[in-house]
Amino acid sequence: MVKALFIKVVAIMGMLASLRFGAGADGWIGAAVILLLTLGWISWGVFNVNSSLWADTVWRAPEPIKAVALTFDDGPDPRFTPEVLKVLADKGVKAAFFAVGHRVIENPDLVHEIHQSGHMLGNHSDSHAMWINFSLHKRLRQEVNDTNKAIKQCIGQEPRMYRAPHGFKNPALGDILTQESMVAVGWQVRGFDAVSGNAAKIAERIVDKARPGGVILLHDGAGLQGSDDRSATVDALPVIIDGLRARGFEILRLDELLKIPPYKDPVPTDGEMKR
Repeated sequence: MVKALFIKVVAIMGMLASLRFGAGADGWIGAAVILLLTLGWISWGVFNVNSSLWADTVWRAPEPIKAVALTFDDGPDPRFTPEVLKVLADKGVKAAFFAVGHRVIENPDLVHEIHQSGHMLGNHSDSHAMWINFSLHKRLRQEVNDTNKAIKQCIGQEPRMYRAPHGFKNPALGDILTQESMVAVGWQVRGFDAVSGNAAKIAERIVDKARPGGVILLHDGAGLQGSDDRSATVDALPVIIDGLRARGFEILRLDELLKIPPYKDPVPTDGEMKR
């Protein structure tokens, strides 16, 4: 909370100074300008998905590389995740799946399949509630920890990477991630497949806008403030992979691209893993 406290103190001191030394209306105008600038700065840190103002955030490779990583949010979804996994297997691609905690609990075998197929699992909150990003420490700690526990029950390991629903982050989330030795993950380009049903446009956007070292955002789960169908994502995925490769991109797993360990714990033996 140090950053948040510092910004509040600076803003209040600036407003008081403006009112104290400003003459009449000029003082009030100066105070209002300072308040608006401070609110703008705070909002930029919250709504800029790649900002590290409130929480350390990664969204591209730490060094120049002609490679990208595919990431999928909002699953596991028994209607669409298996189809995504099949395309990835057919194309020989490893991806990252940012899973929602309550869906992990509902679909443990699917989480196990994602892991056994060589893909990475990340934390995407427990509820994916609309207003979660404006919650305080108690709620956010529960959202993060409950999801990590659910994933650990399935694969024996706790994710190190967290993607906030909609990408928004506040100071409380930054505190929680620091305490849990986790990092937030943003994206370089998204397909808008959570709201679009046009596979051609989803693929075109990703292939055209991908940049070296970039993290790509797609969705394997439906609903959760988006549309209820991910068929377009499944249809677009092979076109995206072929298009990226045609541009000379290698497709790496997220942790390999970012050079960040994917999990907190040592790799468990088969006997330690729970289904």
